[in-house]
Amino acid sequence: MNYHCCRSGTYKPKGKDLNNLKSQGSAIIGISCPAVIKVRDIREEITVDCGRKMLIEKKDIDNIKRYFNINGYVKRHEVDAVSVKLWAQEMKNNGENCIVFFKEQGQLGNDYCLKDEDFVLVIMTDFQKEMITKYGKDKICIDGTHRLNGYDFNLYSVLVVDEHKNGIPVTFCFSNRSSEDVFKIYFSAIKNTVGKIETTTFMTDDAPAFYNAWSYVMGTVKNVLCAWHVTRNWHQNLNKIKNPEKRKIVNKALKAVKDELCLETFSNLMKQFIEDLLNDPDTSEFGKYFQQNYAQRPEK
Repeated sequence: MNYHCCRSGTYKPKGKDLNNLKSQGSAIIGISCPAVIKVRDIREEITVDCGRKMLIEKKDIDNIKRYFNINGYVKRHEVDAVSVKLWAQEMKNNGENCIVFFKEQGQLGNDYCLKDEDFVLVIMTDFQKEMITKYGKDKICIDGTHRLNGYDFNLYSVLVVDEHKNGIPVTFCFSNRSSEDVFKIYFSAIKNTVGKIETTTFMTDDAPAFYNAWSYVMGTVKNVLCAWHVTRNWHQNLNKIKNPEKRKIVNKALKAVKDELCLETFSNLMKQFIEDLLNDPDTSEFGKYFQQNYAQRPEK
């Protein structure tokens, strides 16, 4: 059985009402992606005489990889926390120390404003150190991926953009916490490894913790909000407007404000837009949210 990439093909609206493509765009790329996964279900070949070899499990694969020393990740201990610790020690002993900060669970965390049960792991390879030094002066982008596994760990990735406009991840942070204290530790680990990064632009979502931590460690910088995150948050908070017709009108007005490139026109639109929201009982709650999070955002 073959599984093809979900981004292959051409976007085609469904249903009788052919709605316009959402503002974030479609994940469909308009061409055929070459990525494909071929799956073979060995259970279909099981017979009475097949024996244990056909009843393969994940543990069997790990044992095979460990026995034949196959490159790639091999679980080093049945307890995940111990496995990670052994891997970290192995990296250090082999001279391939890509770990620039490691606070394991159970280790005293008072020196870092962390609890003993907190986990923070910051990874940065030699290539990544070179890339952030080379391209980090232009712009720094950071994004978070939450609940990676059963332990609810989070992944925070710092990226730079090269001369071809390609994003390059230059360091990763895994942690069970999502707080400004953790981000200060993360950015301090970067600074201790490659020095102070004096970037021109710092791009984040609209949560202030990233920017506050970066400013504390690296110094203040122009902060640009990621348009995708902002649009997503707007759409989530539009539910504060119970009247569906007014919700559509506000959504259209939001797009007009977001797409305006002239600074003077943009300022006038913002002022009038907020006034209209606050003066209408049906939209005042959304207006307060919008004013608090965007209109009064300080200059960076």
